[in-house]
Amino acid sequence: DIVMAATSRTTAAMATAIALGIQTASACTDLLITPGASADGSTIFSYSADAGDLYGTLGHYPAGKHPAGSKRKIWNWDTGVYLGEIDEAPETYNVVGNLNEHNLAIGETTFGGNETLAGGEGVLDYGSLIWVTLQRAKTAREAIHMFDDLTSTYGYVSEGESFTIGDSKELWVMELIGKGKYEKGAVWVAVKIPDGHVSGHANQARIQQFALNDPDNCMYSKDVISFARKIGLWSGSDEDFSFSDTYDPITFEGVRMGEARVWSFFSAVAEDPNFGEAYLKYASGLNLSQAARMPLSIKPKEKISHLDLMMHMRNHYEGTALDPRLDVGAQSSGSPYRTRPLTWKSGGSTYFNERTVGTQQAGWNFVAQLRQNLPAPIAGLIWFGVDDATFSIHTPFHGGTLQVPKSFADGNGDALHYSADSAFWAFNTVANFVYPRWQLAPKVIARAHATEVSFMKELEEEEKSIVEQYKTNPEKAMRWLTASDEVRADKLVRDEFALFGELMVQHRDGFNITSMGASAPDHGGFQGGIVPQVDEDGYSAKWYEQIAKDTGDRYKEPEGEALSPEMVRHKAMKLRIVSKSSRGRPRAQGGAVDDVVLV
Repeated sequence: DIVMAATSRTTAAMATAIALGIQTASACTDLLITPGASADGSTIFSYSADAGDLYGTLGHYPAGKHPAGSKRKIWNWDTGVYLGEIDEAPETYNVVGNLNEHNLAIGETTFGGNETLAGGEGVLDYGSLIWVTLQRAKTAREAIHMFDDLTSTYGYVSEGESFTIGDSKELWVMELIGKGKYEKGAVWVAVKIPDGHVSGHANQARIQQFALNDPDNCMYSKDVISFARKIGLWSGSDEDFSFSDTYDPITFEGVRMGEARVWSFFSAVAEDPNFGEAYLKYASGLNLSQAARMPLSIKPKEKISHLDLMMHMRNHYEGTALDPRLDVGAQSSGSPYRTRPLTWKSGGSTYFNERTVGTQQAGWNFVAQLRQNLPAPIAGLIWFGVDDATFSIHTPFHGGTLQVPKSFADGNGDALHYSADSAFWAFNTVANFVYPRWQLAPKVIARAHATEVSFMKELEEEEKSIVEQYKTNPEKAMRWLTASDEVRADKLVRDEFALFGELMVQHRDGFNITSMGASAPDHGGFQGGIVPQVDEDGYSAKWYEQIAKDTGDRYKEPEGEALSPEMVRHKAMKLRIVSKSSRGRPRAQGGAVDDVVLV
């Protein structure tokens, strides 16, 4: 049994979860694009697995045939604890990450929900539910029914989840929560996102009232309403029943730290230019009424590509009322990130930090691109990235890929052991260098996006020839695509480590270090060799103002009588001597924060 897509957990976190009987889960973000809203007619959605103890790898379950009576062992994806076993299917499909060979992909975000309904009887957690289903289902509708069959048969032990389930034609949001101590199994509702719309979910259940007699667009467990009545969560009519408001009522945390991420995406793409302002009070957590809530899906103002969606995953609320780069917490370089925890106390009051789409504690992320009019093993693409989606370079893998490159595979480093050829550690190394130097972020992001564009162009050329070969020799075609995917991924990791070297050379020690040109002095090849141009980065004018305000006269030079020209020159000489840091000149104040470009 192969552990899928990144799951090294710290001993302390596991011990706490086990001791408390809690099935912990990642705090994630999913953004959804239906075929009618996408630039190429594909189903597209993104997923970021966000937890500080996740180690990002790309898992692989090869296709297989299994004899009667075979069993499959199940480990809890979050805690790593063995849960039991289930009957194995006679045939299982090839799965790469969260995509299978039949162009079916599944993502999730955890909403938690009513705490009495977590940790129920059974052997299936939400992660196992995803990957067992991907091995057995071919379409989104099949997957929804498989979820129901599996949880009814084997039980469900995790908290409430919102699942994104898509194939090349349909995109669904399915929300599911266990029955806790009351019964074995789960209750759920699944809504098909209207074609031409976009949707999203982020740690808050979003399906409210739903159609009771429209199976083409809405499916639900037979007891989703009656179970709520049975345990005292609902007493109204079937027509008024809201899944979200019953099983996961709105809280400030659910909105400001969850729904606000969906709001930021909707605000950026909405056909209605006033969407952001209309729902700002809700997204800010200032109006939590049922009437204030956002719709499950909206129409976008223009078609969205998979490359566009990668950029939306890099969102930190820039340019909105929730932009976190504008206060002292952004530190000297104007970073949108804050050191955890999310909430903190001062003067007896509780404060919070923004929880943005791009986030530093991600383990891995992807964009699924489920294309039409191609053989299924080629049509499905998982553009996979590790660590923070802000700086990830999403590299494509086909659903029919036969093996995973070492740089992305399990067993190459882990959460406690650095590996110099691991994708996870390569991207973490670059990202953690940039975090305190956020002025570098636009350059690094632009480079990442340019690489993703180049990957798309490479794929277009590769697939032109391989599709013809697939018609006569599909096995050979998939071996060739697998090798191509592997070469691209391994080179990417080498290039990322090289990028870290470039950044370290140019930006070490608070300087901007560059070449003085071909005629630069070089000590004749001795005494350290070439002499570089060294400029002082400094801070922004805004940050210097904050320092002056906080420290008063502590760092202020005494102001006395006017100095003679000779003494002014002497002071300048002395400053040059004690600085002894630059052969160039200090940068103009404002270079650190004021030049940051909105992404």
